[in-house]
Amino acid sequence: MKGSFEYLEKRVIRRGLCTACGTCAGVCPALAIGWTYVDDEPLPELTGECTGCGVCTAVCPGEEVNIPALEHFVFGRARDERVPDLGLYRDARAAWAVDRGIRAKGAGGGLVTALLIYALEKGIIDCALVAGFQHNQPWRTEPRLAASKDELTAAAQSKYACVPVNTLLTRAYEQGYRRMAVVGLPCHIHGLRKMQYSGQPGSLVQSLVFMVGLFCASQFYFEGTRHLLVERLGIELDEIAGLSYRGGQWPGHLVVELQDGRRLTLDRHQYMYHHLMPVFKRDRCEMCVDWSAELADLSVGDYWDPRAGAKETRGTSSCLVRTPVGEAIMAGAAKDGYVQTISLEASRLAAGVGYELKKHGAAFRLKQRRRFGWPVPEYHRETDYTPFARELHLAPESKNS
Repeated sequence: MKGSFEYLEKRVIRRGLCTACGTCAGVCPALAIGWTYVDDEPLPELTGECTGCGVCTAVCPGEEVNIPALEHFVFGRARDERVPDLGLYRDARAAWAVDRGIRAKGAGGGLVTALLIYALEKGIIDCALVAGFQHNQPWRTEPRLAASKDELTAAAQSKYACVPVNTLLTRAYEQGYRRMAVVGLPCHIHGLRKMQYSGQPGSLVQSLVFMVGLFCASQFYFEGTRHLLVERLGIELDEIAGLSYRGGQWPGHLVVELQDGRRLTLDRHQYMYHHLMPVFKRDRCEMCVDWSAELADLSVGDYWDPRAGAKETRGTSSCLVRTPVGEAIMAGAAKDGYVQTISLEASRLAAGVGYELKKHGAAFRLKQRRRFGWPVPEYHRETDYTPFARELHLAPESKNS
């Protein structure tokens, strides 16, 4: 039955198309969907009685994301077909948190944390659904509901293992939150926009007011992290007291705090570009053509400029401002001294490896898998993977307070 969890399990989960975004569990009116771990990867499972209401299948982004329809719904028009393809946006900025502590703690300048703190303190939101680590298993990620400055700051930095953030939607609503923000990867945003497009559940649609999307080249199997810990650092999971994928000074490294007080560090370039990126990318991510969270209110990623000195680029984010909501929050945070921004030439974002992995590699791979009858997601849009001459650097243009 198409409106049942059984259908979702057959068409999405068992075919390897689940993105682990958590939207199905987060919207289930019967609270009948939970999560289990298989090979240390989160998968939805039926934990209660399915009523066949169809909400979970309507919002799931695993098998289908109708990008043209969702773009018309969110922006009122279709994107311009141009190179590079970054979706629709109103402005492009490089930005960072004014607060030095927040900036230092963030993966790329603390921009997302600063914007959320601004929105919380101004009453625009009353909570944010974010990614964190479990307390009893500090190497394993989990979704977190953050409703204070301290809770938002504690959830800073990237998590390079799946976090079903959207599972917290109904829980947040039941706790009385009515102005929610969500920070997620493109797949999280796809699920949320499908929820809004379908208009159900109405209570959650009305309560979701702000979406921050994160640039995403890929998410990674936790097995990749486990191999790093055991093979490169020589430790077992039960020795870990804390883990950070972007710890220490920018651009951040794999930092592990041990129960015996030791602190071990593995260089970012060693663990990311020579291990996780080439070896342990999640298979579903290999078919996703959305790099810059094209349906978010604000899309945020690392800011890289190889021509600049380290001090100039340390702790800075790239940001595509896409909707009036995102524009208002960015402008308000800058005006009230939460963030600082400079203009950014958006086309130069395509210099990054993430653009190549998603907009070219994944788009080509999607076509090949479809040709041979492999299970693939349907985006209702062909992404042009034709090579083009690209700028090799990102550069700011002018300052603006």
